[in-house]
Amino acid sequence: MFYLIWDIGFTKLHIWEFNYDYLIGISFFRLPLEEYFFFLAIPYACLFIYACLRHYLPKFKNNATAKTLSILLGFSCLFIVYLNFEKLYTSVTFGLLAFTLFNFVLNKTEYLSHALLAWIVAIIPMFIVNGLLTGLPVLIYNDSQNLGIRIGTIPVEDFFYNLIYMLWMIGFYERRLRKLAKRAELKES
Repeated sequence: MFYLIWDIGFTKLHIWEFNYDYLIGISFFRLPLEEYFFFLAIPYACLFIYACLRHYLPKFKNNATAKTLSILLGFSCLFIVYLNFEKLYTSVTFGLLAFTLFNFVLNKTEYLSHALLAWIVAIIPMFIVNGLLTGLPVLIYNDSQNLGIRIGTIPVEDFFYNLIYMLWMIGFYERRLRKLAKRAELKES
């Protein structure tokens, strides 16, 4: 839900816009219907990648490395925000990512290694799909609100937006799994 609100707000503020030449033309709160479907399909795909990695690589738990990388990335994000505070997409994305990473580190999240690995794996399909969306262009970015650095046709912020998105989804998913495990434990006792 938070990401839909973010999308609606950023569309209203002209951070990005949708090219209706490539869309069916139905929209709600300034977002095309396809964007709502995006927010159904992409979370499922990202969680699927994460769950597969947790299942098939259960011993991949280098939390010390994940913690160090997260701290370094978090401080790098804060530095980017400091240098580009006037660029809304850049400052919000990197600011939220810093907050999220520091929160995961401070809460000693045991699944951080798998979450970061899932993000790296998810970059491959993201690069293909987002490359199509920005290359056609279905989605048009206002470059005055981002760093203007693109990987292919994709603003660099999108890769880090995806990381925030995945960390939050995985966090909620793991919290739900813990609650279900506790309920099952209580039923057994």
